[in-house]
Amino acid sequence: MKSFRGCFFALASMCFIPAASASYVNTCLLTGTLLQAPQERIASISPRGANGQLNHQQEYEKSTFEIKVKIEQSEIAGRADSGCQLPQNRPYELSISLPGAYALVNAQKGDKVKLLHVRKTNKNGEYEKYILKDVIH
Repeated sequence: MKSFRGCFFALASMCFIPAASASYVNTCLLTGTLLQAPQERIASISPRGANGQLNHQQEYEKSTFEIKVKIEQSEIAGRADSGCQLPQNRPYELSISLPGAYALVNAQKGDKVKLLHVRKTNKNGEYEKYILKDVIH
């Protein structure tokens, strides 16, 4: 009877192991130098009403800033399961879009920027986001 209970427990626990999948989070503060002045992209957006027609009275604009930056430093800024090392311990170029990063309006080539890089991986896939934390002129 004891062997039956042990076998039952082993089988039952194997059924629950896949449900307890791990998630990984890396939150790193990146510091780098702008390689060119940021490019602002402005899009006018007209939402559709319930009837499917464009509603121009509720039109709004959305700004996105395209930046090219040389990342020179990376440090842990929260949970960092895989650490926050630079690839091969060397600076690298990064080109990204930052929605609503209005602090970049007056930024120029050579300015320092600090970006929070959040990467999450779980059973549903991978999520990655960059958030502008500071611009140093």
